Order: sequence, then structure tokens, then C-alpha cells
Amino acid sequence: MNNLDLNRVPSFLIKRVSQELIRQAEVRLRPLGIGMASMPVLGALQRGEARTQAELARLLQVEQPSMAQTLARLERDQLIRRRPDPEHKRIQIVELTELALTRIPQAKEILWEGNIKALAGFSDEEVERFVDFLQRANANLRVDS
Repeated sequence: MNNLDLNRVPSFLIKRVSQELIRQAEVRLRPLGIGMASMPVLGALQRGEARTQAELARLLQVEQPSMAQTLARLERDQLIRRRPDPEHKRIQIVELTELALTRIPQAKEILWEGNIKALAGFSDEEVERFVDFLQRANANLRVDS
């Protein structure tokens, strides 16, 4: 173990690839006023998977204060709006704005381009196998956690 070459350790390489994808995406998303941290929130709202801060936090497995900060930034940037739930006055419904609806497709395209760049030179079969390996590794890590 003393001669451990981190460039041969899968977890280290996965982290480095992830960091570089995020770094490049942040630069390209900046003109849209969207950050990587907000993409899962915007995506969940667009797909109708959650409507409230609590639902979003639970779905995305983050703490309520973190979600509150993310939503505050999105609201400040006019990408979401909140309105009272007509049935439960203490609950706020989170909705995408028209601005968000026009920018989300652009943001998704930017993220997809990052994947294309990262996987340049891979065959379709290699990409499929790579995705399968990552899904299996993720499932392994989620067992008993």
C-alpha cells in the first residue's frame, strides 16, 4: 500500500472526472444564471417529482437548510416562485418560472455536451458498459446505508 498509485484507484479517478465535469459545466452554465447545485432541483420540478421544499429535500437527499438556501438563490435569480398551498397555508408550493422553462433545455444541452466530450473515442458498447459499471458501483455503495 505504500506505493499506491492514485491514478489507478477507481474512486479517485471517478472523483477527478466528476470534479472536472462540474468545473467545466459551471463555467458554461454561468451565462444562464444556473449552477450545478440547482440542476437536480430544477429537473425535479420540471418532471413534477416534487412540489414543496420538504419534498425536494427528501427526494434529493439533502438537509432542509441546504434546500432552503438553494431555493432562495433560485427565487432571487427568478428561476422559481413560491406560492401558498391552497389546502395547507403553512406550506409553499415551488414552481418554475417561464425564465427557468426556457433555460433548462439549454442547461441540459450543456451538461450533455460535457458527457460527449468526456466519452469521446468510446464506442456505444463501451459507454453502455461504463454506465452499467457505475450503476452497479452506486448500488453496491447504497446497500446497508
